[in-house]
Amino acid sequence: MYWHFTRWKEAGVTDQITGALRQQVRAAADRDQEPSAGIIDSQSVKGANTVPETTRGYDAAKRIGFVGES
Repeated sequence: MYWHFTRWKEAGVTDQITGALRQQVRAAADRDQEPSAGIIDSQSVKGANTVPETTRGYDAAKRIGFVGES
């Protein structure tokens, strides 16, 4: 199965299937077939105490510390 999936992915078949299904679901919900916006979500994770403070951050909305890029 993995072999078939890999070949389909390389040939773009999975992207075509996903696009066609998205259009059908949106049409059934009486919405435009193509979305006008997208949302990207992220996850904050606590950083280890051994990480230098200069590379640590704090997400005030989630009240969680995270390791950021320096």
